[in-house]
Amino acid sequence: MQGSARTVLLEKMDEERFLRFLNEDRVRHIFAIYDLKNAREKTKFWVSFQNDEITGFLFEYDEKIIHTHGTPESVCRLLDFAKINEPVFIIEPPHLPVVSKVFEPVQALDPFSKGKTTIFLVMKTDIAAFKPVYQHPARKLSFKDLKEIKKSLGEEYEKRAEKAMHTGFAFGAFYEGQLGSFAAAPELLDDLALIRGVYTVPSLRNKGLATSVCSALVEEIIRIGKQPMLWVAESNLPARRTYRKLGFKRTGHVLIGFKARRLQVSCTVGCHENLSKRT
Repeated sequence: MQGSARTVLLEKMDEERFLRFLNEDRVRHIFAIYDLKNAREKTKFWVSFQNDEITGFLFEYDEKIIHTHGTPESVCRLLDFAKINEPVFIIEPPHLPVVSKVFEPVQALDPFSKGKTTIFLVMKTDIAAFKPVYQHPARKLSFKDLKEIKKSLGEEYEKRAEKAMHTGFAFGAFYEGQLGSFAAAPELLDDLALIRGVYTVPSLRNKGLATSVCSALVEEIIRIGKQPMLWVAESNLPARRTYRKLGFKRTGHVLIGFKARRLQVSCTVGCHENLSKRT
């Protein structure tokens, strides 16, 4: 590769310049923007340059999750700075051959996935495209509902709901008085809201509960002037049908997620060997 390449810790560069770079594609970089503004103490960023132009970045969140963005060559250099040995990875498709030389995928992030990685499609809707469908009562959940959430959905969703209530909001749909479906938007930007954690009690699936809870959640997001977006596993066809029914459309962004463990090889050697084979 021609020219001068370097990688720097975000604290050692102009943070506003990095934010301007992220803002060029806020949908793709929603987690980076959100964590930069709201979870800085839990997040470490490294930025890669080529001829003083940003070519990629890597960030670690809460010593658990690694996100990579940019060219495969920049990711190759950035992986040398990754500290987590058993992370959850979120990467772009061209990064997989490089990352797999250093970290072995061991488990997909979505149960519908085949193999050890999940392909996520990024979708969004807006006030013009959104088509709410209500088959069951749905409403915004509050802290008073946490006990019911735990009873109906389990402790994991109680924790998700509580977190979402602190930073965004959570909604529930009800079947014969029972909380049967859940959806949340814990990450809110000025213009975007990311929908996550959509879940329906197994015994109550295929009754329209997920459609109802997502309709209520999206209506609230649009009401407060934000654009709803989400990631959905490519292999999760029921979820994709639900989102299309509500007016969500693909943005063209595709991501890959998986749990991984570090291999016993040098990051630099492993990456550069792989890049050499590709060229």
